[in-house]
Formats: sequence, C-alpha cells, structure tokens
Amino acid sequence: MITESQAKALAVILHEIRPRWSAPAMVKVFERNHAHPAAFADIAAAAVAAARDPKVDTPGCIFIDRRFWPPEIKAQLPKPPPCEDHIGQDAHTCRSCWADVKAGIRPQTHIGKHHEAVSEEAASVIEGEEEP
Repeated sequence: MITESQAKALAVILHEIRPRWSAPAMVKVFERNHAHPAAFADIAAAAVAAARDPKVDTPGCIFIDRRFWPPEIKAQLPKPPPCEDHIGQDAHTCRSCWADVKAGIRPQTHIGKHHEAVSEEAASVIEGEEEP
C-alpha cells in the first residue's frame, strides 16, 4: 500500500526522471491504486523502471504493465485482465493487438479491447472511393 506522503514524494522523483509526467497526475494515479498490495519499495522500483523506459507514455501503466515489477513481486500481483480478442494475452500488452496496430488494421486505442476490422469494401466506401 502507498500513503499520501509516499505518493507525493515518489511523484516528485518520477517527474525529475520524466519531466513530461506531471507530479499532480502521478499523485492521482497513486491515489487510484492506493490499495495495491505491493510494498512502497516495490511500487517505487516499478515506477522508476517505467519512467526510465522511453516507450512508456503515461505513468498509469505502472500498475497495469507487469514487466516493470521485480520478479518476486509479479507472482503476488493480481492477474491482469485478458485481451477481449486474443486468448491467452493480457489486455494491456497483447502482442497480437500490437501486430494489428503495426499492420494498420487496429487503432492503438483498441489494444486489449474488441475491435471489428473494417472490410476493404467498406473502407473504400468510407474513404470515398467507388469500385469500378
């Protein structure tokens, strides 16, 4: 669990590592996850690891993406929600969804969420093209 004073102190440190992450926004992330079962030291370690990863855009992933947590803590964390479209994949880190994003058939906002791909015929109508 994380206390209010711990959340504020950690938010300031993370802001120094990642200036784009505002301290007030991070405090809100910690407030939403105040009952997280991990000890403060483990939360801090995961948060710093996430802040140092240039691919991470927002501090909210600290409590979602398990790759930042120390190995001994991962086993104690709650299981992440499953991907709605791909069996056996975690919603927030689904490799199949990311492959779809890279292929241009799924918007990045739908990683881990159900997505109905638009057929090529429908896409051409949407784009204003008519079939010959």
